Amino acid sequence: MTRQFDKRHAETVVATAAVAANRFVCRAGTHAPAAPANGNQDSIGVSEDAAAIGEAVAVVTDYSYLVEASAAITKGAYVKPAADGSGKAAVGTLTDNCAVAMDAASAGQLVEVQIVKHAHA
Repeated sequence: MTRQFDKRHAETVVATAAVAANRFVCRAGTHAPAAPANGNQDSIGVSEDAAAIGEAVAVVTDYSYLVEASAAITKGAYVKPAADGSGKAAVGTLTDNCAVAMDAASAGQLVEVQIVKHAHA
């Protein structure tokens, strides 16, 4: 199966910590945490490539991109950044999410997600 995505927009972020490819990233330049403490910690999208501290990385901010799953994810499930701070996708809820899985995936696999307006109750 060929992995696909449909990116419309990307934002350049300077990494303030090592960033892996295909992970949720926040404006602060790190992997997005599960429960954002403030506005610059919320996920803005998914990293296209890896980046070392001080390097620029493109972060896909609109429509869809591939993100690594931290656990099994079903097609249509809401997703959010994993609790471990890895930026991997974890199953979210209607009231806590930043994307929707467009396919199913097991832990460690790439899953296409549609980036949506965030919900945090």
